[in-house]
Amino acid sequence: MRTFDYTVSAEGADKGKSFVITRMDAFTADKWARHAVQSAIRGGARIGATLADSGMAGLASVGLEIFGFMDEADLDRAFDKLIACVKIRTDPANPNMTRAVIASDFEEPDTLGLVRGAAFDCHVGFLLAAARQLSPLVAALLPTESPVENQSPA
Repeated sequence: MRTFDYTVSAEGADKGKSFVITRMDAFTADKWARHAVQSAIRGGARIGATLADSGMAGLASVGLEIFGFMDEADLDRAFDKLIACVKIRTDPANPNMTRAVIASDFEEPDTLGLVRGAAFDCHVGFLLAAARQLSPLVAALLPTESPVENQSPA
């Protein structure tokens, strides 16, 4: 699995804390992404081929479109899966000593979001793939024309 370090650089109580983020395996990440996209669509997000074809920059610009439309339970599950990818280095002198993060590891309000964002970044490709997989199905379910537009003038 792809693993990388994330060290908090922002000023404050969490500055210098080091986290290890490990990308989910492909099957787990694919399932996570499909569930996230499906949840967003159920919530009213208009995710389709445009998003799928817009690449990483497009996905970043519509992050609220995905997570903003999820119901709270689905959003919590999606975020919990991301945090499950994160461990904290508990002893700077022993970089191999890590453990799963707990609430008290985050003292500053922004740190949790920054760490979760770093975990999200290594899974973006799976969201794009899920949008590409699901967009033909979603397009087939969405009306393309209004019934009023199809009526001939009398």
